[in-house]
Amino acid sequence: VEGISTAADGFRFLCRYPSLWQYGVWALLTNIAVAFASLLITFWVGTTVWKSFVAELPIAWWATIAEWIGLVAILLLAFGIGLICYMLLQSVFCAWAFSKLAYQVELFLGADSNELSEISYSGQIIDALRGAGKLLLIDVGLLFLNLIPFVGTVAALAIGYYMHAWIMGAEFLGYPQELRGIRWKQRQQFARTWLPSTLGLGTIIAGLMLIPIVGAMFQTTAVVGAVLLNRRINGLPDNPAVEPEL
Repeated sequence: VEGISTAADGFRFLCRYPSLWQYGVWALLTNIAVAFASLLITFWVGTTVWKSFVAELPIAWWATIAEWIGLVAILLLAFGIGLICYMLLQSVFCAWAFSKLAYQVELFLGADSNELSEISYSGQIIDALRGAGKLLLIDVGLLFLNLIPFVGTVAALAIGYYMHAWIMGAEFLGYPQELRGIRWKQRQQFARTWLPSTLGLGTIIAGLMLIPIVGAMFQTTAVVGAVLLNRRINGLPDNPAVEPEL
């Protein structure tokens, strides 16, 4: 899956053209803070709900089965809430810096500044709220799905992975598209059309959220990788026409 290597592709690109790192410093620092805060929220939600759940379990033969089902449900809930918080915090503190980084990479690759536009701060927050709302509804539905023993738990894991990866992948793949004035619904359709790449990108973004500091750095390079991926999909060059002097 092409999208799974997006963060690594972006990192290699920045190492090859180190002058672009200056546009990613603020994005990197804010993303580290946001990722750390989201991890703390995920851990707090998970441990709090788990302690309350275990305390209410009766002494019965089926308690062990209920405990395992509850563990999966609570992990999905905590991870989902963590992603929601991450998306909201990122839209407030990181999205502007991410879009600036994407903008500079597009110019570096030869895009005409006239075809690019600055992304409005309010628009980024509205888009993040849409994504967070989707995740919240999905996670609530997955909690109820876990009430079905075994089959419901397996289905919740599969559906949870798919939806979380798709939403996060569409979010990052949307940065270079927003610069071209592509609206939210069109970006969602694009993500569905290029589903394998979207899921690959979303998988690595969600996974990196679990790795403190290092994960935040590679999430930042994934923005650059998303620009390169979007250009390849649309048949645009993903290398500068003229190699700059280093």
